[in-house]
Amino acid sequence: MARTPRETVEEFFERMGDPDGRETVGELFAADAVITVPGARFEGPDAAASFLAFLEPRYERAGKSFGRWTVDGDRVVSQGTLHGVDNDGERFEGVRYVDVYEVREGAIRRLDVYNDLAVEGVVEA
Repeated sequence: MARTPRETVEEFFERMGDPDGRETVGELFAADAVITVPGARFEGPDAAASFLAFLEPRYERAGKSFGRWTVDGDRVVSQGTLHGVDNDGERFEGVRYVDVYEVREGAIRRLDVYNDLAVEGVVEA
């Protein structure tokens, strides 16, 4: 049975939260995926791996507290806050985020990430 778009996104979040599972997130993305985050854009079959490499040096760890989910067909929007530890060992919390996913046939085709990490001083702009 195929996953719904939201189930695919929830699987992505689960894998991102598991250090071993994080290595497999690329399996959830289409070969022509596009990922945009503040300050970078990744495309193609290596988009997920490039995205993870971009995130790695930005903070020690981060997690999400989910607030609102909006699903409209193939589009899934997750809004909430980020929490974690920055590269200086300082804890942060309550940093707003919005992620917009386009999921077709069980694969993430597009991910647009919006967050206030730079505004809150967690990462450099």
